[in-house]
Amino acid sequence: MATTQTRTGIPTFEGALTQIRDFNEQMLDVARKAGVQTLDTYEKAADRAIDLERKLAGATKQEWLKSLIEAHADAASELTDAYTTSARSLLK
Repeated sequence: MATTQTRTGIPTFEGALTQIRDFNEQMLDVARKAGVQTLDTYEKAADRAIDLERKLAGATKQEWLKSLIEAHADAASELTDAYTTSARSLLK
């Protein structure tokens, strides 16, 4: 095992390298957690917007407009799911 300091108290290269690696691991962990939290927030916001679209589709009397809004909501939902699933797999 490498020592972190020489006899004179000066840090060794290996000790400094170990500290840098530890710091990098901590930063990556924090970044992953922030990424997951950002994805959660994005997913909730997108779901709320899609739910609002579906309510709008249910409120319209025009069948063609209802079909159009529902198709858009379905596409947006699928896209959101694909994006968040892919992003979450990268954050693991």
